[in-house]
Amino acid sequence: MIVQELLPDAELIVKALLGFVVGALIGLERQKKMEGERTAGVRSFGLHSLLGAMVAYISQLTSNWIILVYGIAISLILVTGQVYYKLFRTMGKGLTTPLVFSLAFVLGTLVGFDTPIPGQLFGTLQIFSMTVAFLVFLVLGFKEELAHAVEVITREEMISAVELGVIILFIWPLIPETVTLGTIDFPAFQTYLLIVILLAVSFGNYLLVKKYKDRGIYFFGLFGGLANSEAAVSSVTDFYVNEGRRGAGRIALSINLANVAMVLRNGLLILLIDRTYLLFRLYVIPIAILIVASMLRLFQESSLDHKPEGKLFDTKLVSPFEFGPAIRFGVIFVGVYLVQLAFTQTFSGTGLIIAALIGGFVSAGAVIASSATVYILNPALYQEVSIAIIVATIVSVLNKMIYVYLADRETCLLRIVARDSLVIGSLILLYLVLFILGFV
Repeated sequence: MIVQELLPDAELIVKALLGFVVGALIGLERQKKMEGERTAGVRSFGLHSLLGAMVAYISQLTSNWIILVYGIAISLILVTGQVYYKLFRTMGKGLTTPLVFSLAFVLGTLVGFDTPIPGQLFGTLQIFSMTVAFLVFLVLGFKEELAHAVEVITREEMISAVELGVIILFIWPLIPETVTLGTIDFPAFQTYLLIVILLAVSFGNYLLVKKYKDRGIYFFGLFGGLANSEAAVSSVTDFYVNEGRRGAGRIALSINLANVAMVLRNGLLILLIDRTYLLFRLYVIPIAILIVASMLRLFQESSLDHKPEGKLFDTKLVSPFEFGPAIRFGVIFVGVYLVQLAFTQTFSGTGLIIAALIGGFVSAGAVIASSATVYILNPALYQEVSIAIIVATIVSVLNKMIYVYLADRETCLLRIVARDSLVIGSLILLYLVLFILGFV
């Protein structure tokens, strides 16, 4: 008992250490960045934030707020001295160091004021302080990279990023969990979440294509398929026609990669909706079939002697992301979901399969997402939902032949795409048959 009384409370140790660390982390970057200049570093920043933690904790403990005012006054003097030295002594530009120096004091006071819930090591304000310190460290540490990104970013890209942020941050709290439509409880929030995911994937796809477009046609097929495999196939086939129908094998491989991206995206949708992971375990085989088939085709194309194709692939992207495809996905999801419910009520589980067979030509992602939602509401339809998901995948693989034919009526590319699609579709169909017969 005497030893426990002599030892300090663990909460005090955490506050002291954390009070120093949140400032020292920022000071570490400043000291590294300004190595050749006289500037505050790890010790100055760490002690400044520790000062904030001390005066906040002591003033709260003693109910004497003069101590906090005293600490704030010292901090103001130190920051003012830094600003004066920066502007009038060194004639330097920018006030980043004084600004983050004052921020270190604020972070320290948050650490000092916070009292964790019994049983927890860190409180909410302390976690917030650590997060802010780490974020400031990243922002300052990657200054050149951020500056380069700002230089090359276009006005349209910036507006699109802001729009995506507004959709996520401001609309998210307004969406109800479900909306009652007659006797149906429609999953409104889930629909909104799927649209947001598609927008985010589309925006990420734009950035990846923009960065890696010089590496060839394969990147566009893979990244484009994440957003919309049908659109990616149409675009890559148009490129093939415009370039004089050269490299049909490589274009066909790009279409395969679009299918791979499509099933990976659909697998992610299943993971987000079905937390039992039963449907995802079933879907792993179609994903593996497409990945293995595409790898074999990649080895085949790599073994061939391709001549340089000259002009690089023009992505012809109009916007970083467009609301049209995302809203269309949401509309298709709503329509397919309602149709599936209607078919299910009329034809039981067979209706799910019929809806999947039809909807797979338009959007396998919407069919799979709606089918997984039906399973969550009615787990007894596991077999029918599983069949519907696999059927939608098969149809989505085979429909690439239609999109290639619509863009190019000659048979060279179509013949290769048809061969690849039929082989992959047949393997997935075999897997479906084995599943129905109970061997899987």
